[in-house]
Amino acid sequence: LLVEKGIIPFKLFELECDVTECTIRAMKDRSDLKRPYPLPDSPEAIAYKNATYQHEIMPVRQWYTEVHKNWMALNAKSNKWLIWDRILNETAAVTKKIQTYLERKSFNKAASIADLCISPQELSNRLGEYVHYCPVSLTLRDELVDCSADTKTDYIAEYRGRYYRMTGPKELELFLDDPERYAPLEPRKLLPPPNRRPHRRTEAEAKAMFPKPIEFAGYCPVTYLDGGKKYECLVLGQQEFAVEYRDKLYFLLNEEAREKFMRQPEKYWNIRLPNKLPPPKNPIDLLNLPCLGYLEQTVATAIIKSLTATGCFKPKFPFLSVQASALTYMAYHLKAYNTKSSDYLRRKFRRKLYIFEEQCELISYLAQKTTVRYKEPQKRSPDYNVKYETFFALRHNVPTLNWLT
Repeated sequence: LLVEKGIIPFKLFELECDVTECTIRAMKDRSDLKRPYPLPDSPEAIAYKNATYQHEIMPVRQWYTEVHKNWMALNAKSNKWLIWDRILNETAAVTKKIQTYLERKSFNKAASIADLCISPQELSNRLGEYVHYCPVSLTLRDELVDCSADTKTDYIAEYRGRYYRMTGPKELELFLDDPERYAPLEPRKLLPPPNRRPHRRTEAEAKAMFPKPIEFAGYCPVTYLDGGKKYECLVLGQQEFAVEYRDKLYFLLNEEAREKFMRQPEKYWNIRLPNKLPPPKNPIDLLNLPCLGYLEQTVATAIIKSLTATGCFKPKFPFLSVQASALTYMAYHLKAYNTKSSDYLRRKFRRKLYIFEEQCELISYLAQKTTVRYKEPQKRSPDYNVKYETFFALRHNVPTLNWLT
């Protein structure tokens, strides 16, 4: 009805409250003796009203959120003065923006249209000659910054009845200060024609273009050029970061590289591919490798880490040889840090590894604390007695293969 009458609220506030809180508040109201007449506020009535409201409010909320972007949700459980303060501040901010817009329009200046409830259709109809591209970035840095993905109107300005989109607050401020520089009657820099503008392509769209060849042999031109055209900077692009430019398809390394290409396509599109290219990365058939090669491709990293940890700790278990102690420590370490095992097994063997390290340290502890002359047990420290008994108890409890299961 409001839309039919041409009435568009500048701000709509929705107080969000669950049905339980509504029922509790209704029960408090029923106990009020000053109520002039009874109301249908029983728990059943509240539940029915809430269900009806949730069903009816969804399209309304979606409409104002997507079209006018003036819907604001507030937590109704908060203090009423806090809610009042937030609504008052938001209303004052919107009113100030409206007054600033009208004031700047009266002096024929550029004005921001943030929070003015401009619909997407009206925005599309009144876009200036730069369409969805930022005129400030194009003028200052010669960059094509496409702002069409941003659905908000926070960085859009109106000048001479046309709308101009900006990249961010800094560009918006520059445009408002000197709009004639960035959007003159006779533009100094024009957008390239539509067929000369870069376009993002999804992975599905890139696959649908097959058998269209991939330019630059599938390597990322941004990484190569920004890296000084070094051999090490020849990195294959990813299919999910595809760009189509001048009817050619490019694969970029990541989203950052794609954004650079989108902003300055003329800088990257026509790079010459070097004669020397990295060897193709073909999948290796592990089953056909020799034993040493198979180990290098599968467990070499884990074994190197385990050997390094063993060399740093230098384990020596009581009543066990150095070789057997080192092998046992390596076995525990491999099982404790096996990425293919479950979390439970990794935690289990990390605990066993910790206990094994404590038992290995008994030798150095007793060697340091034991005196030349014998002391009675009651004259020794309790900690020493515990570790002394533990040490000799390990004589008949050395690690076996069962320890590693």
